Amino acid sequence: MSKGQLISIVGRNCADSMIKRLPQIIERNIFVPLNPNEIDYPEEINALYVKNTGAFINTLELALYPDEPQYPEWWNAPVPFAMSSRGILKLNETAIKMFGTGLEQLNAQELPERDEFIVKLEGLNGTRFIAFRKLKPGIFTIDDYTEDLTDAQDITWWAAVGRTWVKEIEAKGGTWQRLETPPEGKKTFRACEWNGQLQGYINVELPIKKKSVAPKKVEPAKISPPENIPEPVMPEPVHEIMQPEPQLQITDGVIDKIGPQAMALLAAGQNHDNDFFM
Repeated sequence: MSKGQLISIVGRNCADSMIKRLPQIIERNIFVPLNPNEIDYPEEINALYVKNTGAFINTLELALYPDEPQYPEWWNAPVPFAMSSRGILKLNETAIKMFGTGLEQLNAQELPERDEFIVKLEGLNGTRFIAFRKLKPGIFTIDDYTEDLTDAQDITWWAAVGRTWVKEIEAKGGTWQRLETPPEGKKTFRACEWNGQLQGYINVELPIKKKSVAPKKVEPAKISPPENIPEPVMPEPVHEIMQPEPQLQITDGVIDKIGPQAMALLAAGQNHDNDFFM
């Protein structure tokens, strides 16, 4: 059936029908099956093949020649070809010499439905990358891209390393420049090479770090015990000097003028309560 017939089946509320009910739908004249013999260029038209073991996509040529794949006339040309036929992958003699028969173990039903794709193979000789290019439905040219993809992965890894390094320079406050020619008078540039070929120069300048001066340790002064210090001299005790009581010395002339009664009043320790004088 064609895509138009599928749309017709959906429009008649038969979208939920099972594959095994297709004969009943045909009897109801909902659609008429296509005849591959009446289709021009059946080798260029893809079809969905449904079996009890699963489904796969191939050309209508498979319906016309189900017993063996139909190889094109140029199949044995000195070019590596691969053909997807009835769910399996076939290689011509040139492809077998280049890649061995292990490639035929791939499940053709799992190949991408694109004009170009790459298959990764793991084997005893390591990892290999095989590129498929579609020539016509079900037929591809194949080529070994292992070396190219390995180099590409290597370049990608080193590019990631360079990007990480540049980010660290920027995080530290530094600057960098991509240059075609070496700068004059600078020693901070490096030549960048890949496989012996000069790709240019990179100039990296990092900020100048100020030298931190550690504070000098001040050691406490050592106090040495005094030497030859004389012993303190205690002062001699101060003896209180008792001053003698003052003695009144009066000459005889003075006594005559004062008189005996006034003299008695001036004498120390004498009390004359009953003495009066005018």
